[in-house]
Amino acid sequence: MSCNAEKPQDLRIWNDVDGRHLDVRGLECPNPMVEILGLIDRREAGDVLIVHLDQEPLFLYSELDDRGWAHELMPQGCGAADCTEGYRLRLVRMSA
Repeated sequence: MSCNAEKPQDLRIWNDVDGRHLDVRGLECPNPMVEILGLIDRREAGDVLIVHLDQEPLFLYSELDDRGWAHELMPQGCGAADCTEGYRLRLVRMSA
């Protein structure tokens, strides 16, 4: 498993019609997982969080389960306006 080396300030967060988005592509391991869990633990993720990643976050899944979040790996589409590399993970809060 490899992660690209970049600074955590390259992190991007925005809201869209399908939920809150968090882009952790380019962050050095374990920063993607730390940023995702930090957003969830600070209750800043909302009820739906779409995470953009360089690789599938296999070690994240058990942490999400423990925190009451469902997770679904989304297919990567490459339409005219939305062509992204990597993975998209849809997280949904299952418990308050």
